[in-house]
Amino acid sequence: MRVVRFGSSNLRRSLLSVALGLGVAALSTQAFAACGGWPGAPAKSSPSRWEVPTKATGGFMNIAYRPGDGRFVPVDLRESFEGIVGTWRFTWTSDGNAYPHPVPYGAQVDFGTHQWHSDRTEMFTSGSRPPSSGDICMGVWKQTGRFTYKMRHIALAWLTADTIPPSNPPTYQGPAIMTETVTLNRAGDRYEGTFTIDQYAPDETTLIEHVSGKVEATRFTIE
Repeated sequence: MRVVRFGSSNLRRSLLSVALGLGVAALSTQAFAACGGWPGAPAKSSPSRWEVPTKATGGFMNIAYRPGDGRFVPVDLRESFEGIVGTWRFTWTSDGNAYPHPVPYGAQVDFGTHQWHSDRTEMFTSGSRPPSSGDICMGVWKQTGRFTYKMRHIALAWLTADTIPPSNPPTYQGPAIMTETVTLNRAGDRYEGTFTIDQYAPDETTLIEHVSGKVEATRFTIE
């Protein structure tokens, strides 16, 4: 066997840098292979099952790159790739901290259906508001942790003959900005957390009402 000796320390450091770079590239290729079906990354196809390792091996951490966040995040490949994506039935309950108009603690603020889409958009249908007042709103979401998610959406609220107080002709009340910060259970069939509603006047600056509280939701399935 021929032994090659490197007499230059600079050359040794250069070769070491190249070797490390190739190792990182190999790991990156493996990480990207599992990204396609993860929540928030559009899949190139829609397979019914992903063939991925059930656990990290060799002491390496499984990671995925999320373009929306511009960073790598750790993932657990044992989790369902479905995550929070799907259709949910939810309830919002007041925590008693509404202002300037009080909402009693424990009062139901809203209920309805909530869809979280794989492209990080979401749609919400209110069951407590009449359709004429604007009972559908849409927004965006992102995953903030292993089982945690944050959502922010906008509703365009109207006062009509069906609302309290009524208005005839209908009057645009202004935008409502709503948020949720929730945690998905490990079974993937329930989540809970907190919500906020900030109802603004048509100028989109004057706050009419702030409401906050607890959200609870169960997954709506095909069965």
